[in-house]
Amino acid sequence: MKLGFLYAGQGSQHPGMGADLYDAFSAFRQVFDQAADCVDFNLKEVSFTDSQGVPNQTRYTQPCMVAFAAALTAVLKEQGTTPAVAAGLSLGEYSALHAAGVFDSATAVKLVAFRGKVMEEAAAGRESAMMAVLNLDRAPLQAACEQASALGCVVIANYNCPGQLVIGGEKAAVEKAAALANALPSTSPSSRVTFPRST
Repeated sequence: MKLGFLYAGQGSQHPGMGADLYDAFSAFRQVFDQAADCVDFNLKEVSFTDSQGVPNQTRYTQPCMVAFAAALTAVLKEQGTTPAVAAGLSLGEYSALHAAGVFDSATAVKLVAFRGKVMEEAAAGRESAMMAVLNLDRAPLQAACEQASALGCVVIANYNCPGQLVIGGEKAAVEKAAALANALPSTSPSSRVTFPRST
């Protein structure tokens, strides 16, 4: 049997992420401490103890998540568990590339630290938002975005997987497109929902 690793994207972070693993596993500590040297903020504090919402800011979220993923991958490898294949959703692609040996953990963290900063800077001064949309095909969601674009920029930003698309842009337009999407027939027997993602 072959094993695959799937790495999460931005939006799955939570306070205290990795603190228990840091205390329990030296392999986790080694990779996480190395990652901490690659960023210009206190990686441990933001990941483990920050309660002010800083981990939800893109410039911090992205290196924190990739550092966590790389450190957890090191723990699994030390215990003899390695993937035959690796994949990731959005930001998780960087963690998957690290797991596949494309680049080391320090390089992965440096790349996403830069990525997070420029993404945040690009949105500075704009009230922006992202929403994940479940159980809706591309064409009707694109039509909803086009209709909502009268309020500002809104586009399909991520094609995560069948049944999950992400829209992003100016907040009012994103919220309008999400409302229009929720009013459309679902492609799944389960209810369709939209939910915000951190930007």
